[in-house]
Amino acid sequence: YDNYYLRVLLGERVLGLPPGAITSAHLAEAKRVLSSLQLVLLSNDASTPATLQRATGIANFTACRDTTRPARCAMSDEDNERARRDNAHDLALYAYAERLAAQHVAKWGAGMG
Repeated sequence: YDNYYLRVLLGERVLGLPPGAITSAHLAEAKRVLSSLQLVLLSNDASTPATLQRATGIANFTACRDTTRPARCAMSDEDNERARRDNAHDLALYAYAERLAAQHVAKWGAGMG
């Protein structure tokens, strides 16, 4: 699938669309869904306070990564570019989620940590 986050967030109606069928209208709808949530967190973001992570049951998976070894499956520059192009709406949705998460952590995470 392309744009996996967006497809999953919008559900079955969008999940089954063929590759390349996700549009900016789907992105706008996904942003509306995220905006309706009281709390958005990025589990891999080290800035998410540990207390807030514990309160929600979301772990910080960044700590599980071993950055001292090279990745087993490195993608070529061409593959990386194709992935960025094919998943442009997901990348935009993730950037939007990052902004929401920062706002929510600032609001709900004050004094936690």
